[in-house]
Amino acid sequence: MSSGNVVCCLCQKSTRPHGTMVARALGPSLRAAIDKKRKTPLLDDDRVCRECVLETRSEMIVDALAAQRGALSAVEKEVAEKAASHEAVASHLESEFAGQATRGQRLADSVARIGGSWGFVVSFIACLIVWMIVNAVALRREAFDPYPFILLNLVLSCLAALQAPIIMMSQNRASARDRMQADQDFRVNLKAEIEIAGLHEKVDFLLHEQFQGLLAVQQAQLEMMNELGEQLRTTRRSSNPPSSPE
Repeated sequence: MSSGNVVCCLCQKSTRPHGTMVARALGPSLRAAIDKKRKTPLLDDDRVCRECVLETRSEMIVDALAAQRGALSAVEKEVAEKAASHEAVASHLESEFAGQATRGQRLADSVARIGGSWGFVVSFIACLIVWMIVNAVALRREAFDPYPFILLNLVLSCLAALQAPIIMMSQNRASARDRMQADQDFRVNLKAEIEIAGLHEKVDFLLHEQFQGLLAVQQAQLEMMNELGEQLRTTRRSSNPPSSPE
């Protein structure tokens, strides 16, 4: 073993002191889980490497979730492992989703975005009005689409037939993005739930330790008061000796 290194009491590997945790600093449930793995209880000065701590904490979280939810999914196990190692589960979905889009999907999004705007509606109405004015007034005798504008009806039908599936493709992508967002929300909420439960345990542990410390201080104060009282009584007896009979 190198000079200055310490040995993990769980995996028996030599490591630097800053890569370990003292047993007294561990939470009660984590310490109990390590005791169960070691088959023997930890001493307050024993050290456990961070890898063993993270592994044990991950196993604890998985067991706790399994006890509450039954069989865990792959997502829940992944979140539990990341919660144990304090890794982030959130990501920037918009950039990831945009990076996965094909050229056709981006085109469908553009068509849906343009077709659902007031600019498109106003421009389309203007084109219809111009078409009808040109064929009904300006080119009355040589109109390429005289009233009742059969060619215009054909163009509108073709446009609607093409636009509908393109918009549906964009809606399918929006639904897929919503599912990804819901999955990420579930991951974040589950990790937050695990972290909050861990914080509750740590706060309870700190309160218990603080309460024990206060009890020890109070006991010491009571002992000091008893000693002072005894000294005061002794002083009074020595300063007022009993009078001897004449």
